[in-house]
Amino acid sequence: FFPSLAGMGFRVGVLSLLALSGVAAFTSPSMLHTQQLVQPATQRGVFAVGRTNVAPTGRASMRSTLCMKAAPEPAKVIKVGSAGEADAEKMIVNGGFWSCPPSTATMFLDNPECFKLLQGRVTITAVTVQGRELGEEVEFEEGDYGIVPAGSYRWRMIKPTTKQTNCREGLQLTTKGWREEPPLKAMRGFGTLSTVGRTAEDDLKYLQKLIADKGLIPETAFETAIQYKLDKDTYLQNLDFAITDRGMLIKDRMTDAIMAVLDGTGFKDYNPDLDYIETDRSKRWAAEGKFDKSKFGGGK
Repeated sequence: FFPSLAGMGFRVGVLSLLALSGVAAFTSPSMLHTQQLVQPATQRGVFAVGRTNVAPTGRASMRSTLCMKAAPEPAKVIKVGSAGEADAEKMIVNGGFWSCPPSTATMFLDNPECFKLLQGRVTITAVTVQGRELGEEVEFEEGDYGIVPAGSYRWRMIKPTTKQTNCREGLQLTTKGWREEPPLKAMRGFGTLSTVGRTAEDDLKYLQKLIADKGLIPETAFETAIQYKLDKDTYLQNLDFAITDRGMLIKDRMTDAIMAVLDGTGFKDYNPDLDYIETDRSKRWAAEGKFDKSKFGGGK
């Protein structure tokens, strides 16, 4: 009995010595005071040289260690003729040409993108990684330059879009629905347009540009132009044509509304106060899809 008491006394003495020496590592964490937990370990008796071994705990201390990321900047529109146009032009001088039909896609880029919208209309909105929108969308129209900061942004292509860009993320662009233009088209500065989402107004702009590039159509060649070019052009499918004594009427195929008049000198506004008398051959084209009367019907 007495020897065991002596052994117990020895063990108690050793434990007392350790406690007096300041080693608190043997104290159960559940017994430590909250204030002790947020103190450096060296102040709690743990042998640590010049560093803290126990990280702060508790909600308040966790919030203090989190780095709150600032909201991303919105995309920037640079209008033609503005102060930033020259710098933007330099940034895309060797950039590729990419086209995309109307769609929505989220792009994440490590570096800012500078682009020029050659055709179409888009909106760009900053989003979180989970896709939540941050701020308002920024709209870009044909001819605008744009700068999109690094990060995650949602592109909404409202109309068939072609851009010249300094973005080198070709794989990501391709997976998001963009298509790189062939070199010859890129050199000319024109993109391949999708017909999805096109309107009669889009087709009229295309026709006006086509006439400006290729030259005027002689009035004597109106029938040939309609039959073999205008009616077959993919990008003029929303337009209809009628030949009158005052020129070619260009109409919206869906509504039949007259949008412009083309004669031997160029495009003119339609004047509802004037009479435009359609030729019999033009009426036959509208009804039968041909200008010449059938040989079996006789006549010209």
